[in-house]
Amino acid sequence: MGAGVGLLGTVLHLNFAWIGGTSTAEGAWILPWGAVLALLLTGSAQLWWTLRSSVPWAGGVLAISAFTTAMVLGNWPGLDTLAVAANEYTLTVVPGPAIAGTVWIWGIPVVAVVAMLVAQPLLRVPASED
Repeated sequence: MGAGVGLLGTVLHLNFAWIGGTSTAEGAWILPWGAVLALLLTGSAQLWWTLRSSVPWAGGVLAISAFTTAMVLGNWPGLDTLAVAANEYTLTVVPGPAIAGTVWIWGIPVVAVVAMLVAQPLLRVPASED
């Protein structure tokens, strides 16, 4: 399930919108809505899996799998890559995909920790067998 979340999130994360223009030279802002939606998918899948299995670390395994899948797809050899590196060149030439990729990749561990903290008090306590 984590690999599927990583694959779907990697495909989804490159959607973004310009706010206030069409380039950063004009003072426009980039809204990486695809990366935010992909992180919401990751967090909700992790929370669902943790609560379904009643095992605190199950969601963490899902997040690790999603992160690994996203990294593999982003660093796939050849010209067909599904991610853009965030460096000085890409932030100047293609800032939208560079920012969206950074939000997606580094947001997964943040969302994983938040989802584990949210799931902790919601886990079912087994009934006593008295």
